[in-house]
Order: sequence, then C-alpha cells, then structure tokens
Amino acid sequence: MQNIVLIGFMGCGKSTLARELGRVSGRFVLDSDMLIEQREGISVAEYFARYGEGAFREREREFIDWIESSVHGAIISTGGGMSAHNSVKPMGIVVYLDMAFERICARLSQSDLAKRPLFGDRTKALELFTKRQAIYQAQADITLNAELEIAALVGALDPLL
Repeated sequence: MQNIVLIGFMGCGKSTLARELGRVSGRFVLDSDMLIEQREGISVAEYFARYGEGAFREREREFIDWIESSVHGAIISTGGGMSAHNSVKPMGIVVYLDMAFERICARLSQSDLAKRPLFGDRTKALELFTKRQAIYQAQADITLNAELEIAALVGALDPLL
C-alpha cells in the first residue's frame, strides 16, 4: 500500500484533509512540520528564526528520506515548501491541493499566520504562491480543488484508500 502525500501552499487544508483521510481509512497520519517540531523541540517559526530556511529544508530532506525508506501505507501532510525545495515523489502518490491565494488568506486567522514564517509579508507570500503553483503541478500525480467540501475531497481519493 502506497503512501498518500498531500502537497500545496500553506493554509490550503493539507493537515485537515490528512486527518479526515486517516479517520475514514484507518491509516496513520504523519505531518512533516509536526514531526520536525517534535524532533527539534521548537516550532517551525522558531526554527526558521534560529537556524534559517536552509537548515529547515535540510530537516525536510531527512523527513523525505525516512518516509521513503521506512513508511508505507500512511497519509503524509507536508509543509507548504517541502515540495518546492525537494522531490516528494519518492514518498508515494502525490496529491496537490489547489486553492486560490485569496481563499487561503480568508481561511487563516492571525494566530495561523503567525505560525507561518513565510507568510509575514502578504505581497511576498503572493509571489511565493505564484512561483510554487507550477512546482506543485509538476510534482502532482493528482490535483484536487481544495475549495471543495472535505467529504468531496475524501470521495475523490477513495480509490486510493
């Protein structure tokens, strides 16, 4: 059984969909950011502030290597930049959750935004979003409109479960 790997921009609903897929399928759910936070003992935002983005991307590379060699049949929720800086294809079937930038901004609370270090400047975040869209598409085996209801997204992925 292959892993299902969810990619997309920050705030598009990867973690939420991963939890629901895990609930309906009985598969384990792994969230890359949460596991890196647990391993390092600090939040992603704090890690960025202390060590920089390059060091964080290296932790993501280690996560990908671990998943590829050791994990099968899981639902994987990735950080928004993981697939922009590394190939995530070795981890499993890649599902891109596509959502408009304005919709993402409307969904995120101030505390959500504070947890995302690359969302500090909205203009720069939009530039990053625009740049990453083609990268997400190139890595995706499946693209879903993340603005759909969660039940519709789960239904679309049902054949993989």
